[in-house]
Amino acid sequence: MKPIANISGETSVLLDSEGDLELWLLGLETKTEFNNFVLKVYNDAFMDEFFRIQYSDIAESTEEYFHRARVCGVRHKSGQLIGTWGLILKSVEDRDFQLPIEIRYNLPIQSIVEKFPNHDLRYAFNGWRAAVDKDALEKNNIQRNKSIFVFDFLIRGLTMDFPGKMSEYLGVSELEKLVFKYNRRVGIPWQIIGEPVHFWNRDRYPCAFLLGEFVDYLQKFHPERFDFIYKR
Repeated sequence: MKPIANISGETSVLLDSEGDLELWLLGLETKTEFNNFVLKVYNDAFMDEFFRIQYSDIAESTEEYFHRARVCGVRHKSGQLIGTWGLILKSVEDRDFQLPIEIRYNLPIQSIVEKFPNHDLRYAFNGWRAAVDKDALEKNNIQRNKSIFVFDFLIRGLTMDFPGKMSEYLGVSELEKLVFKYNRRVGIPWQIIGEPVHFWNRDRYPCAFLLGEFVDYLQKFHPERFDFIYKR
């Protein structure tokens, strides 16, 4: 089946640049770097003296999904990776391939779509491996509050070649409460759609949002962010 949007290929592709930062569609040659980056950021966020995520926890999912995903990375001009975010996409009519949230929470995408009546949803994407390294921000003299900019840069890369209308897309992901609240604060209108599953030292909730609502929110309340993401 033809991918909905360009997905990560064998080699990385430079998509855009802004000041000292570069936006890349990460290629399969970055898998080891990608795994180590995500492992570091997630362990910084979730580990304590009793718990640590293992490399295999990250690498196994990478082997399963990276080649099916659109994975973007923001790098400093020096080459250091600052942030990552991936989307695993499919048609809502596709019953053959299951997104990670469908498997972990036993939530078929069709049942999630039914929670958003009166919307013409054609595509679903599972957010995957969103991570920003705060130490890398500091090392490169990037203010921590610029992490929102890094996420906006990643969103630009992830959605820049989506076909059709943004209102046709449903986003899904599994989020712990702290990340859920942060995402809501920057304008992503996540809704909790089920009971949590406990893994990686946290309760994580299945969540969904309408991409069209996010775009409308930015256009109304943050026109400068809207222009940066969607009008460059």
